[in-house]
Amino acid sequence: MSNMDLNFPFPFQPYAIQEKFMKELYATIDGNRLGIFESPTGTGKSLSICCSALQWLKDSNRKVLEDLEKEIQELKNEIASQADADDWLQQEYEKIKKNQTLIALQNKLDKMKRKMAAFSELQKRVAKQKSNITNKSDYFQADKQKNMRDETAGDKENVLEENSGEDIDLILDDYDKGSDQSDDEEDIIDEDDDPFTKIYISSRTHSQLSQFVGEIKRTVFNADTRVVTLASRQHYCINSEVARLKNVNLINERCLDMQKSKSKPTLKGDDGRVIKKTKTKACTACPYYNQSNITRLKERLLVDILDMEDLVKCGKELKACPYYASRMALDDAEVVLISHAGIVSSGARSGISLKLQNNVLILDEAHGLTAALENAHSAPVSFKQMSSVKTYLQFYINKYRSRLSSKNLLQLNQIHFVVGKLLGMIKPPSEKKQEAHIFTLEDFVIKAEIDHLNLRPLVVFCRTTRLAPKLHGFSMRYNQQVLEEENKKSTVSKKSSLQEFLSNISKKKNDKEIVEEEVKIDTKPNSLVPTETSAGSGLYALLDFLEMLCDRSENGRVLVQCDEDTGLLKYLLLNPAEHFAEVVQQCRSVVVAGGTMEPINEFRSLLTNNSPSGDVNVVKCEHVVPAENVLGICLSKGPTNVSLNFSYENRTSNELLTEVGRILRNICSIVPGGVVCFLPSYSYEQTVYDHLKNSKVIDIISKKKSIFREPKSANEVDQVLQKFASAIKSKNTERTGALLLSVVGGKLSEGLNFSDDLGRCVIVVGMPYPNVKSPELQEKIVYLNRINSGAGSIYYENLCMKAVNQCIGRAVRHANDYACVLLVDDRYSRPNTISALPSFVQKSLLSNCTFGQSIGSIAKFFSRHKAKK
Repeated sequence: MSNMDLNFPFPFQPYAIQEKFMKELYATIDGNRLGIFESPTGTGKSLSICCSALQWLKDSNRKVLEDLEKEIQELKNEIASQADADDWLQQEYEKIKKNQTLIALQNKLDKMKRKMAAFSELQKRVAKQKSNITNKSDYFQADKQKNMRDETAGDKENVLEENSGEDIDLILDDYDKGSDQSDDEEDIIDEDDDPFTKIYISSRTHSQLSQFVGEIKRTVFNADTRVVTLASRQHYCINSEVARLKNVNLINERCLDMQKSKSKPTLKGDDGRVIKKTKTKACTACPYYNQSNITRLKERLLVDILDMEDLVKCGKELKACPYYASRMALDDAEVVLISHAGIVSSGARSGISLKLQNNVLILDEAHGLTAALENAHSAPVSFKQMSSVKTYLQFYINKYRSRLSSKNLLQLNQIHFVVGKLLGMIKPPSEKKQEAHIFTLEDFVIKAEIDHLNLRPLVVFCRTTRLAPKLHGFSMRYNQQVLEEENKKSTVSKKSSLQEFLSNISKKKNDKEIVEEEVKIDTKPNSLVPTETSAGSGLYALLDFLEMLCDRSENGRVLVQCDEDTGLLKYLLLNPAEHFAEVVQQCRSVVVAGGTMEPINEFRSLLTNNSPSGDVNVVKCEHVVPAENVLGICLSKGPTNVSLNFSYENRTSNELLTEVGRILRNICSIVPGGVVCFLPSYSYEQTVYDHLKNSKVIDIISKKKSIFREPKSANEVDQVLQKFASAIKSKNTERTGALLLSVVGGKLSEGLNFSDDLGRCVIVVGMPYPNVKSPELQEKIVYLNRINSGAGSIYYENLCMKAVNQCIGRAVRHANDYACVLLVDDRYSRPNTISALPSFVQKSLLSNCTFGQSIGSIAKFFSRHKAKK
């Protein structure tokens, strides 16, 4: 079938640009190519991806079956019609080879047909289960009672073991250096190659992945496509006992603990009394880790397309773990939805046995891909986290000294020593605060005085003995005051000769090398829920940092921020793109897509790993909105003819702040509906708001529009947006909408939809360049300039414009929408900056405008659209 003959099952008549997008995406995947696809926000990009990718998948699977059947038939014919040859030995050899090939092909075909038949049976079975409401209700009731009994028994068991007073669950097991393989590692499922191709669709957030589930449901593929959304236990755990731990590493450890404890329950006699206490685990099996229930949930997941919220709800209904159901469904899935973080981290990929080999990867919202790569390969650990680790590690060693093996005690003392040295790097000199330095890895370990230590065995020791969850449990069980009192008592107790010897070694070491710092932490009784600085989560962060140090990459750096409140160590990988090359090499086709994909070269080099020979299909689609529905203005002069340059040095001047007030007053008086004004930072938003309030501009604007501000807390965003929308929809004749003050890169600048009256005008005040004095940014710019002259400044400019384009993309969401984009800074009129703006804005852009020209153009724009209604 030629590219031109393709018909896609779009749920409605597609626009020409959607047709173009789908055909190009189909051809890119079919040709095993790399692709960069730009389709402005609001043009149905997600639906176009689903329709074209799934159509290719169905066509490909059908073609694979047809080709296999054809190849098998041809081989059979060749074997049957093979004529006698002079060399009978060669003839027999050829015949054996062909028969072997025939068997392999037949096995592959049989496997594919079995899979298809099994899915048909599965659909019937799930439909029958769902239709049998009465039996299902009876089953759930019985299941509920059984689980309640299990949970009650489990609670008793926990209490008995907690009150045993032994702390046996907190003591490290004897460590065997020869065994680095932790028995907590999860089984890798089915290493056999899957004959069917999978499509992995990745996006920035889980809510954006849920949008893909919604789009697939709108298509004809809803009935027979197996879709699975992968996420961590943190998102999928429905056991409140585990989920409340918050930290993903602690949740993982607790979950694995609960699985193990199932095989080692506390034994009870006929009278119900405990006859043997479990000494290895202090937790009961998870009631949701039930294989038969998980299998039923997996089957439901494969038949009914469920988003994350649906899966969790269904998991609670079936008393089955959503995390393991999604893992179990992975092999049979055709479409796998996963966040960028799950794709770009090799650790995350191997943790869930993700098979990218010969499969298709589509990365949506690709503007966030570089940031996801950087986050996946950075390891921040704060002063507070390390302080907590150091304090509780010292208490732990002192309390259990007599019960720890000599090997374990030696390793714990070494870790304590390393933490002390790292803390010494962060603690600021008394005369100066908030200093930041960048070190190469070699310089850092020398400066920290840990260059003589082999860090990898220490990390392996901590991982294998599961020190972090034990230290977390220890810090939850004992608060600092109690431990300090115990330490005072224990100093006068006698020690065995071995303990005395180890203590003397430790003292000598401490006298020479370790300077103990007094660490203050909260002395209130600890709650059972860990804080961000709990000893367990702190140790996980520290181990991630030490693992990065072990790699000793030439492109690795360490940022040291000296401050007791905001101090941290952070590993930086200057070129994380090299790790993405592994992903590209494995996949048969990789496509990155987004609303604005400028700069294209950044994504091209990411896909080809800077190879000039890389074959990349670049596709740019126009916006569905006609040019006359968008008015772009670069405002260079203010209402009083003041030159508008919001550079960091100028922007807090009284003159510019007053101009901002005048601009907002005028815009709010002539623009109907919602106005969203983006400011460069939270601190500048506060400065602007305070000035507007003091100059009474807030009072003047409030007569025309309700005023809202972006909240700093994420859980308040929905409430503010609802109030903003209500104010716009209100029939109040005195007010004509609302003004929302937002922050570039904040909670409202990405992923939100200000369509129609919610966003008739988007204002961006100033150019949101990141802080050029940041040591991280300076190091990155120097590194890029060293590779390619001028690359550093291009990277810096791109960071700014990508953020601006995300703000612009919040408005104009469909073909009949219309909005004005006002860019308030004379620097927006530079040719290079204009070329970096979205193409649909460039078409109608007025640059170097005075305020009089701008207001006139805006007034005409809205009066014209009002007349159309």
